[in-house]
Amino acid sequence: MVESDFVPYRATTTLARGPVLVLAPHPDDEVIGCGGAILQHVDQGDAVTVVLATDGAAAMPDGDTADRESYRTIRLAESRSAAKVLGYSELITWQVEDRQLQGWPGLDSRLSAAITDLRPTTLYAPGIYEIHPDHHALAEAVCRTAGVLPPKLNLMFYAVGCPAPVNLLLDITQGLARKREALRCFASQLAIQDYPRHVEALNTYRTYTLPSHVVAAEGYLALTAAELATNPLSCYGRSRLTDRIRANQVRTAGVAQ
Repeated sequence: MVESDFVPYRATTTLARGPVLVLAPHPDDEVIGCGGAILQHVDQGDAVTVVLATDGAAAMPDGDTADRESYRTIRLAESRSAAKVLGYSELITWQVEDRQLQGWPGLDSRLSAAITDLRPTTLYAPGIYEIHPDHHALAEAVCRTAGVLPPKLNLMFYAVGCPAPVNLLLDITQGLARKREALRCFASQLAIQDYPRHVEALNTYRTYTLPSHVVAAEGYLALTAAELATNPLSCYGRSRLTDRIRANQVRTAGVAQ
């Protein structure tokens, strides 16, 4: 094995064509995690649908006099404003209570129904390494349902809170200014944290192996549903450990036969 087995040394500027479904745990994750990819798909003429899984209301600052419903409305309005900047028009809300996605009984069926209805060629979702329980819940749902998803469905796992292993880099240099503008739409969240600085730091870090003219990149773990269904460990990215475990499984299966 060589370094290129673990880190992609080039960044693409094009993505698979066709309808796109983006799973965002909260309003703003669609921009933080894959805003550059959304821009690329829109520029390619692909139809993009974003699902906001939770209402994002748990981020309401302590002591805020606004009730939960008002805060939910604010966060949804911010995602709608960001959608205009990015150029996509379809925004769906599941309105699950923030931080309650883990264990929500309707999650798998809701995901399967969305894929059946929208028939995407590419699905974006948070990666399995994500720390926030809502992020992790969406990643787990994609992994659990991989066996019943269309085998050729492209799965693109993105990072928000953890710079996880990736096998695809997307050059977002040309769209960086628009991604910044979309991030500025989330005023309620920028009052809590300097997310644009964090996001740009991650997008800059992803250019470490790339030519100097690439100033920002998004990293993805790209798999097909068939690959994930065949090898569930692939959601953790390729590594010496997962390769060794997979080889062990193959050997064990051969002995059993």
